[in-house]
Amino acid sequence: MTALAFDFFASTSPSQVHAKRVPVLASKRPETLAEKLESLSSNDNTESSRDAEGTGMSSVSSPQAMLRELGELIAPRSPAKVHYPLIATDLRRHLPDVSLRRVRAIYNGEVSRLWNDEAMAIRLALAGRRNQKARREFARAAAEMAKTLAAHGLPLTSDQQRVVSALSTEVLA
Repeated sequence: MTALAFDFFASTSPSQVHAKRVPVLASKRPETLAEKLESLSSNDNTESSRDAEGTGMSSVSSPQAMLRELGELIAPRSPAKVHYPLIATDLRRHLPDVSLRRVRAIYNGEVSRLWNDEAMAIRLALAGRRNQKARREFARAAAEMAKTLAAHGLPLTSDQQRVVSALSTEVLA
């Protein structure tokens, strides 16, 4: 099946409008009303995908997965008992009245509801820790690059050296 498309030239003359055939993109399966409503009502935080059975799955991480990732960013390869107080300390920066028991319940997936302020605190704490990790990795890469360039006879300028040293001291602090 093809559709007609029109090429318009910069000219204002109607005789210079040409029709050409363009293939129509056809879906392999018809879109249902529920899918149309889902695509119209979706926002940036929930990206819908389809599994083999056609049921909808959300790509947004669960609060439990986010807390576990936060725990691994704070204290890698530590048991959950160590993670609970560290995560609670991080969350208290954004949500002062969160209890250790509530953190443990979210971490273990025992909560049935999560308040908006708790979800936001988890996202903010996780984003902060991810940002710290990225800055550390960037500083390490910059220092490694400076060493490699110096080894090949291309030393950094004083301004570049100042930036690399500032990055490494900022990350260490």
